[in-house]
Amino acid sequence: MSARDRRFWATLLVLVSTGSTAAAGRVEDGQSKAIQCVACHGTDGVAPNPTFPHLAGQNAAYLEIQLRHFRSGRRYDPVMTPVAQALSDQDIDDLAAYYSELRIWGEEAP
Repeated sequence: MSARDRRFWATLLVLVSTGSTAAAGRVEDGQSKAIQCVACHGTDGVAPNPTFPHLAGQNAAYLEIQLRHFRSGRRYDPVMTPVAQALSDQDIDDLAAYYSELRIWGEEAP
């Protein structure tokens, strides 16, 4: 594992373990931007196909990191990379805020 990868995982661990889940984005704006995500990740962030991950209730910082990695090419997926490349920083923040606020059926909010 490279030093860069170790820094990434260490940063993610700190964000998740400290409960730093609040995104700088706006939930309402994220909801309107999530229209393009529905086909794979479901109407409420619960993917209808097991091939795709559920986004509902994910940690906002985690979602931001993943989208930025898809956008930069550090992480590649034939579907997600082009989608993420079209997103601005604000779009990413808004989407992360929106999906982090959603709950999978029957889950209680933290």
